[in-house]
Amino acid sequence: MDEDKESMSLPTPYYEEDGITLYCGDCRDILPEFPDKSFDALITSPPYNMGGNGLGNQPKSTVGQKRYDVFHDSMADDEYATWIVNVIKTAISKSRYVFWNMQMVSSTKTVICRIFAEFGPNLKDVFVWQKHAIAQIRVQANPRFACGFEFVFCLGVDSSRIFQHHNFPKNGYVPNIKTWYKSESFKEHHATFPLELPLYFAQHFTKTRELILDPFCGSGTTLVAAKQLGRRAVGIEISEKYCEIAVKRLAQKELFQ
Repeated sequence: MDEDKESMSLPTPYYEEDGITLYCGDCRDILPEFPDKSFDALITSPPYNMGGNGLGNQPKSTVGQKRYDVFHDSMADDEYATWIVNVIKTAISKSRYVFWNMQMVSSTKTVICRIFAEFGPNLKDVFVWQKHAIAQIRVQANPRFACGFEFVFCLGVDSSRIFQHHNFPKNGYVPNIKTWYKSESFKEHHATFPLELPLYFAQHFTKTRELILDPFCGSGTTLVAAKQLGRRAVGIEISEKYCEIAVKRLAQKELFQ
């Protein structure tokens, strides 16, 4: 990637060290600037269009109205679905594999249906992350299942379930269901996936010094996983506050958080 930087209109990195680069900006502006197939794997989880609920501590005056600090995360269903679909299309053009984490909640049902419908030719598998089932508030008024899993859509240039480029163990056993419980939390940003998730996909679908991308970098979990495994990585995050968290995590001598 370094050889092509001069030909790309990329902003100055917010952070760049030991093969890890972080850009502070909108992925819709930055992602298209990379040449096609720049990355070996893209591992990410986008905002869920929930208005930022549950992200972290907020002033008392905004209780019940939690938001990302710079992204409103509250679009009409069709607008949100179109936004996500367009980012996925760009992601597939830039990376060999795309691992797209998304939970089915009321605000994501429309886009999940569109992912299945529009990306059939690219859908190689569907991974299930099993987690703690969260009980719903006011069950008597709104009875529904306690949600205990999230999808990871595994996308590529074709729909074959065979991954030609991989780092599988000799016995070939890489299950598409895993149970992980989050052990880390940040008061500014609770909507994070566990470190085990990007570690799993980076370990099995990339090799040492290969390049990983997370266009919704958040608190930098994918970058931490890449650094642990000796991979290079690029993160894009629109919030400077979350970029600061990511940089602090990357600075830790032992990356286990």
